[in-house]
Amino acid sequence: MEYITQSLCRNIFNTLSYLYKRSAEEEEFDFFRIKDVLDSFSEGQIFNKVWAVEELNNFITSEYKECVVIGGWHGLFSHLLAESGFKNKILNIELDSTCNHIAKKIKTHDNIHYKVADGLEDFKNHNYHDRIIVCTACEHIDGEELYFTFKQKNPSMLMCLQSNNYYEINSHINCHDNLDDFIKSLPLKNILYAGKKRHKDEYDRFMVIGK
Repeated sequence: MEYITQSLCRNIFNTLSYLYKRSAEEEEFDFFRIKDVLDSFSEGQIFNKVWAVEELNNFITSEYKECVVIGGWHGLFSHLLAESGFKNKILNIELDSTCNHIAKKIKTHDNIHYKVADGLEDFKNHNYHDRIIVCTACEHIDGEELYFTFKQKNPSMLMCLQSNNYYEINSHINCHDNLDDFIKSLPLKNILYAGKKRHKDEYDRFMVIGK
């Protein structure tokens, strides 16, 4: 399946042009935002999130009414999940309001919605048996806070979580040496899938799907 559609590419290019024009007038839309959009749709990001969508789809059934994406950035995972055939609501939660503003301009599917919030603080509002929680950026979240929050999850909630061993980036505060360490850091009682993938001989990305 071709997840990166012509309509998505067109929206990305149009959004980059929009950001360039806004950068001349508003500090909020500086050139960093253009680079940030490009980074969020990079080869590595697509590689990681396609992997997540394809493995997660093996466990999605009709009982799941909503998928909540914590730290959704510019909505790449949300787009890929919708493109793969998920028709129910997808909620892209992102703390940075400008990222959500940009994501709305890029989106191509009507079932994707956006919320400005701290994903962990907002978790209690989505802690139900018929929800899917996705966070492909666990490396950016304090490990103790993540464990404490997810330990309170509904037992039937489906979760898809990713981290890595790429310690070189300052904002990566919750990396793990290997897949086993990542699994041990999570409060999931039923592991449905666990795997790792090497990216360009630079680092390993880990993924765990479970309940």
